Order: sequence, then structure tokens, then C-alpha cells
Amino acid sequence: MSVPVTLTVRGALASACAALEAARTLHNATAGSPQGIEMARSLGDLSHVVYVPRTATAELLFLDVWCDADGIAKLFANPAVQKSGGELFASRDAAIWMPARAAFGYHLPGEGRYLGMIRGPIASPEKAIELFAAADARALRAARLRGIVSHELFIRVGAPGDAPELLGLDVWSSEAGMMEHYADQTHLQAIAPAFSGRPDATTWERAPGAWSEW
Repeated sequence: MSVPVTLTVRGALASACAALEAARTLHNATAGSPQGIEMARSLGDLSHVVYVPRTATAELLFLDVWCDADGIAKLFANPAVQKSGGELFASRDAAIWMPARAAFGYHLPGEGRYLGMIRGPIASPEKAIELFAAADARALRAARLRGIVSHELFIRVGAPGDAPELLGLDVWSSEAGMMEHYADQTHLQAIAPAFSGRPDATTWERAPGAWSEW
């Protein structure tokens, strides 16, 4: 049995969709239409969640969980999907991630609205996972008090020879708690050696309005 993978699609909105309501309307009429949802699900798309930056940047982030990477390739090969993606985004980055083996992760009771995401190059997946596990275990109590709901690590599914990358996803119930945690230098200094280059750390919130999600 294949292990489910996570798909991230992060992109700058096209000028015609710079207003979030225009982006929502296009999304719900294409990928989020009943036909679009049925096609994605038939190929193995298990969930689809939409985030926007906490800042005023005109971006969207899609987080999907898929049965396997083959279904993603089939979806993206569809001309209609390519067309709607080109209309929604001026530029975008899509990446497939597999769960990091032996990583320290958890899902706790609670309703999460905010997302913390860190992505960066690593020299060794095993060493990066080890450093994160030690730091995250020490920080778990403080993170829970600040409102964390879940913490997961992923390694990018790349072509042979690609440099490895790590993705960390935290879901939070409290925006203030999330920002307090990420300002904690003790935690940041503990995970910094996991990366071989400067990571990209961003914070997001669930997109407002009636987006088609599943």
C-alpha cells in the first residue's frame, strides 16, 4: 500500500484574481466545482484546504493530501486544470512531500485556523529529523499552552539527484500563541542547524469566505 503524500501549491495571484473574492470565485468554479472535486477525488485527492498569508501579500496556499503521487501527475496533465491554474496564478510552486520517517509529530484536539510553515534545504534528512525531534519534544508543553493543534515534518519527493528539502507544518488555534512561539529564540536556535541553507518561514490563516474545500 502506498503512503499518502502531501501536495503544496503556493502561488502569486494573477492580476485578474488579485482581489481575494475574484480568486475565490474562479477557484470554486473550476477546481472547487462539483465536477472538479469529483475528478480530483477520483484520482486520489483526500483533502484540500486553502490558506492566505497573514500579511497583505496576494498569494494562495493549497494543502492537499493525496493517496499517492501518481494521481497528482494525472491531475496536472489535464488541460483544463492547467488552464484554470494559469488563470488563477501569475506564478506558482507545486511540490510533493512524503512524511518524514521517525519524525516527532502529533495531532491534538482543537480547531486550527492558523498555519506555520517552514521549508528549506537540508544536508541529511536523518540528521534534520533528529534535530527537530529533540527540539520539538522539549517545546511541546509550551507549544500546547500557546495553542498548537498539530505538528508534522515532510521530506520532498524530488527527481534523482535533487538536493533534499524539509517541510514543517504547524496548525494553531491561536494567532497570538503561534507568533509568540516563533519568536522564541530558544526553539529557533535548536532547529537552525537542521538546515544547510536559509529556510523560508511563513505564517498563514484559513482563507475567509466560502471556499470549496474537502
